Amino acid sequence: MHTKHSRPAKAQKHLKQPGSSPGSLVYTGEKRQDAVCLQLIQFTESAIHVSTETDIHALLGKLDTTQVNWINVSGLHDTSVIESLGSHFRIDPLVLEDILHTEHMPKLEEHDNYLFLTLKILTKCEERNSIEREHVSMLLGDCYLLTFQEKTSGVFDVIRELLGSGTGRMRKRKADYLFYRLLDTIVDHYGVILDATEDKLSLIEEELLKNTGTGVSERIIAGKKNMLLMRRTVLPLHDAMRLFKQRDVPLITESTYGFLDDVSDHLLHMSQTIEHSRELFTGLMELHMAVNANKLNNVMKTLTVFAAIFMPLTFLAGIYGMNFEFMPELRWPWAYPLVLGIMATIAGGMLLFMRRRKWL
Repeated sequence: MHTKHSRPAKAQKHLKQPGSSPGSLVYTGEKRQDAVCLQLIQFTESAIHVSTETDIHALLGKLDTTQVNWINVSGLHDTSVIESLGSHFRIDPLVLEDILHTEHMPKLEEHDNYLFLTLKILTKCEERNSIEREHVSMLLGDCYLLTFQEKTSGVFDVIRELLGSGTGRMRKRKADYLFYRLLDTIVDHYGVILDATEDKLSLIEEELLKNTGTGVSERIIAGKKNMLLMRRTVLPLHDAMRLFKQRDVPLITESTYGFLDDVSDHLLHMSQTIEHSRELFTGLMELHMAVNANKLNNVMKTLTVFAAIFMPLTFLAGIYGMNFEFMPELRWPWAYPLVLGIMATIAGGMLLFMRRRKWL
């Protein structure tokens, strides 16, 4: 018994009403019922303290300007949390609006006392052959870093583990280096997706050439959509990184600029890879259509050969199927095998003629 697989229901999203005042706090992502997760990580070179709170005011009361304070907010649907953070750190209402606008394009802005970056975390869903997006924003201050994630995910777990272990240079550096490491982790995920895409491109091309692939057109279309999504994510982020080329952002130390340049170079390489992959997907679609057209041509050629051979045979059969009374051949003893022989000779002669003309 076959069961019909239904397409997963599209998650309902909040929508900002047209004409809303600028800076109005409206979460535009998927509707959620779970509580917002608040985590505070405070560290120096010699110590680290991690705490999880449900009350934003209790968390803000633990801030210590002598340490690096990393506040991670998982879940954006409770706008009161965002509003409280905005009031405490004096964040521009337009920035708060961008944090809650989950469809916003990546961008980087410098303000008087903080640096604001919004971008997307991308993860590959193998089951649906698609890329899932998560809206994330980072706000860098003098001794703090705020990160806002659309949902709880383990993307930053590797950074938390490194901070907890005390290995590496993160505990020895300021908040700007932590900002770089989180950004670099997100960009590394882009690279993983692109590497997997290149492997699939080679596999699809091999299947097309060997004529062994199934569902090729669907995979090519899905690949082109994924590359379009990555293009809309990577290119604006690479353009935004040009702000660091000026080397005059007070919150970024000179030693961190080199690391940010490396991220910018990776994004540039990824942008070129994305464009190349899009062209390859287009070429594979054209190759797929050419293979299908060649298959159809072979089928039509075979049918045409059969039709051409049987056309004179049908003509002879039609003549002797008219049942006229005075047809002399009807009374000949060897008329039937003679007609069959003539028909076989005609068919054989046409096959030989087609082979010599290399039509077969």
